[in-house]
Amino acid sequence: MVAFQNSAIEGEADNGLAAESGFFTWDIASNLLYADGAVADLFGLDYHTAERGLPLENYIERIHPEDRPGVAATIHQTITTGEPEQQSYRTRQVDGTYSYVMVFGRCFRDRSGVPHLYAGIVCPVSEEPMLTRPLVKYCLTAYDIAVREGNKAVAQHLLAALGELDWMKPDNMLAN
Repeated sequence: MVAFQNSAIEGEADNGLAAESGFFTWDIASNLLYADGAVADLFGLDYHTAERGLPLENYIERIHPEDRPGVAATIHQTITTGEPEQQSYRTRQVDGTYSYVMVFGRCFRDRSGVPHLYAGIVCPVSEEPMLTRPLVKYCLTAYDIAVREGNKAVAQHLLAALGELDWMKPDNMLAN
């Protein structure tokens, strides 16, 4: 999956190709979200501006209005509980159309326990991902808990169940 040629390093996305996954870090105190060219492209934002940091609201504005409340709630939950974020939603492209993305993120606290940084990855998906199905979401949550608690046997059973659901089938998840 190649979205950016060598020009991406210089910040010029080739929008004629499929997008690639990108990384972001949000400094919560300053409310500046720093993102690479892939994230900027997925949100229809300027690469140079995104890499220098934009307020979180600039990204929220690019999310489909129907998806915004759920996205905000998940981000809030991730910050308050420390649980990892895992969600999909639609982002507005430069041409005004919407595309699905899958986001995985986590909030990091400073030494005194105050939420400090929120980092993650944004992946393009070709259609509404299977992760929006409740059974898949619950199995993934249970898997995360089993791994954290060191219960390898349960984690393996949950992975097998997820395999039966075809939740990571490439044509269901990632853009071609």
